[in-house]
Amino acid sequence: MAEQSKARRALELTLVARRTHLLRVLREVGVVGGKQATRAAAVRFREALEELGTTFVKLGQLLSSRPDLLPDVYIDELMKLVDDVPPLPFAPLRDVIEEDIGLDAFASIDEVPLASASIGQIHPALLRSGREVVVKVRRPGIVERVELDLDLLRKTAAIAEKRSGTARLLQLNALADELEQHLRAELDFVEEAHNAELIASVIAEYSEELYVPDVIHPYVTERVLVMERVHGTKVADEHGLEPERAVELAETFFRAYIRQVTVKGLYHADPHRGNVFLTPDGRLALLDFGLIGRLDDDTRTSLALLLLAIAQNRADDVGDLIISLSLTTAESDEPGFVHDLRRKLPRYQWRPLAGIRTGEGLADLQRLALQHGIALPTSFALVGKTLAQAETIARILHPHLDPVQTIRSEGWAVMAHEAERRLEPNQLLAFAFTQLQPLIRVPRRAAQLAQKLEAGTLKVGITPVGLGDFEALVRSTANRIGAAIIVSALLIASALMARVNHTLSVIGFLVAAAFGVYMLWRILRTPGGL
Repeated sequence: MAEQSKARRALELTLVARRTHLLRVLREVGVVGGKQATRAAAVRFREALEELGTTFVKLGQLLSSRPDLLPDVYIDELMKLVDDVPPLPFAPLRDVIEEDIGLDAFASIDEVPLASASIGQIHPALLRSGREVVVKVRRPGIVERVELDLDLLRKTAAIAEKRSGTARLLQLNALADELEQHLRAELDFVEEAHNAELIASVIAEYSEELYVPDVIHPYVTERVLVMERVHGTKVADEHGLEPERAVELAETFFRAYIRQVTVKGLYHADPHRGNVFLTPDGRLALLDFGLIGRLDDDTRTSLALLLLAIAQNRADDVGDLIISLSLTTAESDEPGFVHDLRRKLPRYQWRPLAGIRTGEGLADLQRLALQHGIALPTSFALVGKTLAQAETIARILHPHLDPVQTIRSEGWAVMAHEAERRLEPNQLLAFAFTQLQPLIRVPRRAAQLAQKLEAGTLKVGITPVGLGDFEALVRSTANRIGAAIIVSALLIASALMARVNHTLSVIGFLVAAAFGVYMLWRILRTPGGL
């Protein structure tokens, strides 16, 4: 039954890909050949993702953070992806609520949803205590559909990386893993509740300006989440705030996201306009915690230093930090990358405030790295998208926001915090121990090396690199020699068959002639390519 479902879904994907001219899209994004990227193809691509449902909408949203993979026109179009679907009737959702937490907890639940997305549907409700809440309910059957799609995407990514060096550089397997991680988190409302409480603790110092609605315990299960209802509006140009308050909110909002990334290593990763409300009391409320970014300690520190180096226009330091974060090979052009950084980085310094865009700068770094064979971690793309979205919200409130100056001023505070943390006794001892361990092992390793040299058992492995052209030459030569042998054998066999069967002999000569002409045509058309 599962195999039949996979086959049906694969057929559906194929039909949609054919109808939306996916091959042209692949050419335009540089996967198979190269064509000029067009708005029309980008629109068809977005519409195809929306038609294919939850998994592919989330894939599109993830791809919108990857300007190293897609042209600008595709990034712009994918930013318009809205996870908005027709609402389900309330009856099946009522059954889920009853099974998981019971309807007795509520004085009333409005059957008309506030929002309807592909994973869950949100209904306003009133607890028996009189508190206004929202009830988020997972759509029945969505987990099985997502699992099916993820399985198909994982297999496709694995095949692509196995057969294509470009696919390996683009880290398609890592992209599929990241998509799976995000989707599984969004499907589990227990994790979303935990994420909301984590972010609330992270931004607690900004409570006068930023706000996270309360999770209502114990009404939290994998399929149902009850949270405090937030009244407010999306952030718009006509926000009605006093100018001083708008500036204060904008600067605090952007600074808070820098701190989440560089100090905490944990950040609300989807601050688009639909997930940030302006409340009646003049605060910004963060909503929807299905997508949370997490950074390991070394990556977090490197990103903090990287943002500071970008703000201070230090190209060599930016290059070193990006390379330390990235996957490089023998073919990676690190000197060329640093050279181009020196040329491009000053573009984001000393410009009119309206012309400075943090998101654009990080997107340029992603593209530049890929052009030089340097594969940035997928976490870099998500950080870039998050800061770009946060900056967009902040600029609505404060059009003259200077993100570079904000990063520069925050940088020193971040570094001071980092130094203080590193000097804590536990941190200092752990660091010293990890650094001393390799030194302690040096005498033993030297003795082992001497023993192997004395016994003649030392082995040295050499991995040749840069032999692609030589390998192609050898393969081409072998193919041509093989083809010549086949033609010669056909001619000799046909000559011998002339005494036995003239018809077979003539056929053999014709086949040999055709093969020989084809071989000659290939040699003349593509020298060295047979």
